[in-house]
Amino acid sequence: MSLRLRFPSEGSPHHQIFQHGLSFLVGLCLSMLCMTACSSSAPSQIRIGTYNVENFDGQEGAKVETLAKIVDRNFDAIGLQEVSAIAAEKLKTALNKSHHWEFLLGESGNKQRIALFYRSDLITANKVTEWNRVNVTGTLRSPLVAYLKVGNGFNFTMVVVHQKGSGEQGADEIRRQQSDVMRAEVDAYERNTQSDPDLVVLGDFNSPTWAAQNRGFKDGPLLFLTRSLETDATYNCLKRHGTPTDANGRPRFTNKGTGCVIDHIAVSKGTKGAEAEYLPQSIQILDPVKDLGFASDRDYFQKVSDHLPVRAIFRSDKNDD
Repeated sequence: MSLRLRFPSEGSPHHQIFQHGLSFLVGLCLSMLCMTACSSSAPSQIRIGTYNVENFDGQEGAKVETLAKIVDRNFDAIGLQEVSAIAAEKLKTALNKSHHWEFLLGESGNKQRIALFYRSDLITANKVTEWNRVNVTGTLRSPLVAYLKVGNGFNFTMVVVHQKGSGEQGADEIRRQQSDVMRAEVDAYERNTQSDPDLVVLGDFNSPTWAAQNRGFKDGPLLFLTRSLETDATYNCLKRHGTPTDANGRPRFTNKGTGCVIDHIAVSKGTKGAEAEYLPQSIQILDPVKDLGFASDRDYFQKVSDHLPVRAIFRSDKNDD
């Protein structure tokens, strides 16, 4: 006995119904296949950065849109400084025109807070705490501590920092105090057996790595990736206020006012730390013309910020956590 399939004749009402049903089933199957592939895939690399966006209050629509393009095109997770609560919401709305973004916002700093923005279609993030002891005067910004996970791979703790700003009398001493307290927090984190060994500390330190204001981190458990980019104390950009570049013409400064690298990315050292996931030599200060597409450095600094964003790339397909 043989089974013979009979299809409705072309042009009949039954044939039209059959075609609609077949199209629906094919579309459903393709959608299910796409959902399976998308849910099982994860990026092999993750772009992490820090960026002081200079008194970003969200009132200028052009700046909101410009920052959204910079962040979305160059980062997957980024710590921002000097962000108001209103500006954070507006930036999220602008970013979501391209991809799915979420943010965490620090509680201190009034209208110049710390924020962590991340691609929520790639990363999950949860606020852990804030290191309030680093806010030594009670009027500064407490580092924001969050736990991030990229798919089933790389997970790490990110600390977003904004140390005391300005060159006013006493500011250097406050930064020295902050660095000592923050070093104590990092040491406590490292000693905690429940802590993830992958630690990324980034933000606006308002000092080069070699300056006395960062004394707490000398010979510490963190590797400052930005050390390879900055000038050293013999040049002393804090006094010369230049804008030095390397042999390839790329900036060796993150802050227009001092000409220094004061925005840093640091990682926990060793084979069990975040250093193991860092892609060597991927640390980079983004150039206004070469990387961000502005007509000139001056155009960028006038329209956006007095700081340049800093980026490092990490492997995200880690499977041994």
